[in-house]
Amino acid sequence: MAEGSQNVTLSLAEESSINEFAAPEARFECPICLSWLRDPVLTCCGHRFCRNCIQGWLLKENACPVDNMKLNKDSDIFPDNFTRREISQQKTKCPNIVRGCLVELSPLDVESHLLVCEYRIPDNEKLKCNFANVGCKEKFEDEPQRQEHLEQNVQQHLLLLSQMYANVSVTPIQENASSTLAQGNFWDPPSKHDDEASSSTTSQSDNLQNLLRALYEKIVFLEQKSREQDIIIANMSEQLSNFQQNYCNGTYIWYFNDFSGKIKAMKDKSRTIHYSPPFFTSPYGYKMCIRINLCPRSPDHIALFIHVMKSGHDNTLEWPFTGKLSISIIHPSQPSLSIKDVMITPPNIEAFKQPIGDLNQKGFGYAEFALLNDLIKLGFVSNNQLIIKATASTI
Repeated sequence: MAEGSQNVTLSLAEESSINEFAAPEARFECPICLSWLRDPVLTCCGHRFCRNCIQGWLLKENACPVDNMKLNKDSDIFPDNFTRREISQQKTKCPNIVRGCLVELSPLDVESHLLVCEYRIPDNEKLKCNFANVGCKEKFEDEPQRQEHLEQNVQQHLLLLSQMYANVSVTPIQENASSTLAQGNFWDPPSKHDDEASSSTTSQSDNLQNLLRALYEKIVFLEQKSREQDIIIANMSEQLSNFQQNYCNGTYIWYFNDFSGKIKAMKDKSRTIHYSPPFFTSPYGYKMCIRINLCPRSPDHIALFIHVMKSGHDNTLEWPFTGKLSISIIHPSQPSLSIKDVMITPPNIEAFKQPIGDLNQKGFGYAEFALLNDLIKLGFVSNNQLIIKATASTI
């Protein structure tokens, strides 16, 4: 936010407009909120954030959200006045340009301008949230924005519903209706034989029934939408996993987690081996994986191998696999210290013949790729994680 400007709260619709019409360049974008840097700060690891964003992040985590480097919120964050000046010199159009506003201003002044923009949609013309009657105050410029809000705030709306339900008081005159509701009879029509003396009681009972019915229907609708979203997310995660495996273009990065625990298990049982998820050299190319274990004859060394795996289109490929392989252990903060070796596959060895089982039992690589103590002392293991990179290409 620009210096001297007051804090303002924008509706979801206005924030959406800002994102659409004033998308920042990558160097001016906060990696946390994905919007323009407000009160930009620079971390000791070289990344820029909004001050409020990174301080809020470090209350929950103690590491940079970009490279996972340890950060101290008091000593590792510095004001970035140069970037602040650069952003203040940028010009963008008002989000209300679609309604005729031609004002150009600094991205940091957009929020304060929207409060006084003559083309801003008046609050009384905006769409209210469907849960406005139970306390939600959000308003929207169109129906898609309202639907997006409903899908993303299920828990908040359920909380408002539960609070409203807790505040519903049942008076003695409503006991009949309450017992009926307790039995689950939400939809019974009023009796045709009610006389005028009971009309007040019926009216109150109907009001309570209508309220509970509306709340119940909304809860059911939101639960269904939530389940649909869970299914969509699960399917997208599976598709993303398959996409990553099939289209990594022969380069795979394996984040070997729980390093200390897995090394201890391999020391306790010398035959313990770990395999990476599979990857492909190209779409419909050769399927491979990385293997890590301790060297049997020298347990103070890590062994790294690449194995060829069986896939559904092996019959369309030429065998044995002929190409170039490289294996690397990546240093998380000093790339110059990374350990790398490149290998040209020798012809006619078992490791590169067409697999009969799930993977060839023979692998190709190094039984003594790196010393365990060196990896630990030189800082290759960060957050109990080792980064292994493999690249495979055909010749």
